[in-house]
Amino acid sequence: MIAFRLAGSVAGVAMLMSLIACTENGLRTFRVLQSQGGIPVAYEAYGLVDPVKGTLHGDAAAREPVWLETADGRHLSVVWPQGFRVRFEPTAVLYDEKEQWLASAGRLIELGQVRWDSAAGTFDDPYYAAGILFAGCYPRAK
Repeated sequence: MIAFRLAGSVAGVAMLMSLIACTENGLRTFRVLQSQGGIPVAYEAYGLVDPVKGTLHGDAAAREPVWLETADGRHLSVVWPQGFRVRFEPTAVLYDEKEQWLASAGRLIELGQVRWDSAAGTFDDPYYAAGILFAGCYPRAK
């Protein structure tokens, strides 16, 4: 029984790690699904009435280098699309997969296609910045 639980949890962790990959600077990213069976993936262009949003904050020495902070001070963990990077210049600056500036610490970020009830927003149950984000399309491979 213990061996089965251990094997199941190891498999679960392996599956989770295949979907979340860490970059060299600790920014957690998810694999973006660009095609399925050779056919480009279409994404829905919609926006939620009350999407997840918060102010971008960062600390190079923190467990996760960037996060969102709500108006009431709650820390929200976010997994970003593959290719995103964070640099400290000296404050956190977020770049996309094309190395284009997206946001700096202090900027309000809205995850327009992410529902508040889709996750707890903790490190272990983060929000995924999937869908349309910063005028780009990032469908998440599940």
